[in-house]
Amino acid sequence: MRQPVPTGTKVISRGLASRAKAVFAGQAPAWGLTSRVFIGVAAIVSAVLAVVLSLASVSAQRAVDATMRRGLEQSSDLVAQFLAGRERSLAGGAKVFVQGPYFRALVAGGRRDDILDQTFEAAEQMAADWVFITDDRGTVLAKSDEPAATGDQMGSVPLITGALQGRTTSGFGTSRDSLLFQAVAVPIVVPGAAPVGVLVATRIVDSALVHDIRSASNGDVVFFSVDSRGAPRIAVSTLPKSAEVERLLPRPGSSARASSVSIGGESYAMQGNSLTTSGGEVTGGFIVLRSRNAEAAGMSGVRRSLMVAALVGLLLALGAAYLAAQRIAGPVRAFADAARRAADGDYSIGAVGPSTLDSVRQADEIGALGLAFGALLTDLRERQSLAALVGAAARPREPGVAGESPPESAPLTIVRGGRSLRGSPMPAPEAAAVSDAPPRLSRAAGAEPAPLLAGRFEVQELIGAGGIGLVYRGVDRALNAVVAIKFLRPEALDADPGALDRLKEEIRIAREVTHRNVVRTHDLGMSDGAHFITMELVEGSSLAGLITRGPLPEAAVVSLARQLFRALSVAHAQGIVHGDIKPQNILLGADGVVKVADFGLARLVRRRDSRPDIAGASVGTPEYMAPEQLIGGLADELTDIYAAGVVLRECRTGISPRQADTPLAFVSKKLRPPAEHRGSEEPVTLSGIDSLERLIVALTSHYRDDRPSSADIVLATLQKITPL
Repeated sequence: MRQPVPTGTKVISRGLASRAKAVFAGQAPAWGLTSRVFIGVAAIVSAVLAVVLSLASVSAQRAVDATMRRGLEQSSDLVAQFLAGRERSLAGGAKVFVQGPYFRALVAGGRRDDILDQTFEAAEQMAADWVFITDDRGTVLAKSDEPAATGDQMGSVPLITGALQGRTTSGFGTSRDSLLFQAVAVPIVVPGAAPVGVLVATRIVDSALVHDIRSASNGDVVFFSVDSRGAPRIAVSTLPKSAEVERLLPRPGSSARASSVSIGGESYAMQGNSLTTSGGEVTGGFIVLRSRNAEAAGMSGVRRSLMVAALVGLLLALGAAYLAAQRIAGPVRAFADAARRAADGDYSIGAVGPSTLDSVRQADEIGALGLAFGALLTDLRERQSLAALVGAAARPREPGVAGESPPESAPLTIVRGGRSLRGSPMPAPEAAAVSDAPPRLSRAAGAEPAPLLAGRFEVQELIGAGGIGLVYRGVDRALNAVVAIKFLRPEALDADPGALDRLKEEIRIAREVTHRNVVRTHDLGMSDGAHFITMELVEGSSLAGLITRGPLPEAAVVSLARQLFRALSVAHAQGIVHGDIKPQNILLGADGVVKVADFGLARLVRRRDSRPDIAGASVGTPEYMAPEQLIGGLADELTDIYAAGVVLRECRTGISPRQADTPLAFVSKKLRPPAEHRGSEEPVTLSGIDSLERLIVALTSHYRDDRPSSADIVLATLQKITPL
């Protein structure tokens, strides 16, 4: 007893359900896709912002350091300019003062009391802190700060020595170890004679000077002197005098350039220079300081702006991450929900949870995935409708039901396991002779096949018979696979010496067409003189058997059309045409998959300059042949498209295409074009076709140029047709 063919829903769902259970049986993950995407994006954005802020902070610090260096250099130059200005002021005033004839006469005469009065007057005019005058040997004649001082010998002091030589000299000096002063010596010259003395004007480096420098440089300055023991001591400073500041003072011979110090808990950058006497001896110096905190305060606003911008950017990034996660996870949830429902046999594309596949229409990869998934569900749903028809056809009918067996005038079509065999019209009794037991035939004339063919094929049961042979179910022991074995009747090959060679070529061609919707041909073999062909065994029914039960639903026809034209598309792409498309050669598996059989009559597409077939020598079935094929034209892509259109029309109407009393009348009617139809000069684009009926009209056009030019164009049109 044979098992009934499973219904379409169970067959299609069985594979999906087995895989889906493995996926969905486990518990849901602790973190959903939305959370993982959100956390991942947030972590990446946070890391990027942290790196950006770190780089910005480093850049800001470098900018502060560069600003500090420039500021220190500018402050140091400013101090030097202030000191040089004081020197020029003293020297200019002194030179003017010593030009007076009366003054020169007093110095030349050595009149001390009058000279003392001149020191007071000179100090007042030059804004000097004190002034002293020497004679031509360097002996002090009078000092404004010490009226009683006189007779000190200073001729060996470089400041005085240079002036006595006729040069204006300048330098720094110290007094009482911590007093730093600036001095200028100008020679007192009588015209036509050597210098008669020297006028020395001094000015103390005081707090007024350092405050002027601070106001101009926006930095601090410390002047120091070197005492008699060689230790530096603070002379004057804009900073409070303290042990911390004292420790900053460099020892003679050392440098105070480009260093960082801390005073009172505040960080400073420091740079200094030394001050020397007229003879080049270091007698003191100065250091300039700039507060790093004050410099950084200018950058704190920039840092705050960066932090605010980073915070705002982080919040925006988190919002964008959440939206991106929803954008990705929503459709994925819809796909998962649809997959669960598909595993249960529901292939609808409507609502599938919080999102719908219909709403996934994004112009990106997610949208492409939604379209592809929707097309998959559509294909499964349509295959389900076909599988349901196959299941209904496989159920036994009550005796006497119309359509139980094909008419005696129709070519014999026997389907067992999905393989259809066509042959010459046979009487019903012969058809009834088909049984599960292999017939007993002589070896030379198709005798009962050996139990094991070619050492590998086990013959099990007869499943069909046709004009050129018998078809058995078999098992390939080498591969442990079920196959169909077609034994060729010897008389079919003996009648034509070249038939076997042509059959081998046709099988070679047929093997090149590999697709889900094509019955695969395996090999040609021979056992005990009998030739046989092994091919894929399809469990299901032939389209011819379904059409005998009446018109098919539009959804089933659209699904059948899509799968049929996929098979033609892949075959035509390899330059192979079928040449005999008809319901007997279209098989429907129990899972709703359509398979095109018998590519044995396929031919390689000939070149345009090849000689056409001899009229009347066409190969095919007249009911499904294009008009040009009936008069000997070549079988090509357009004739396959025409035949497929006739098959689809028969599926929709349930009416045989042979509408004539005699074969001659049928052929004559088919060759006569419709009176109202004329061929168009340009190929049809099918852009305006949105129904199956209009598409069938285009496919079965009498004129070749009015038909779609390729199976791919028909497929694209079928994707736009929604069954009612």
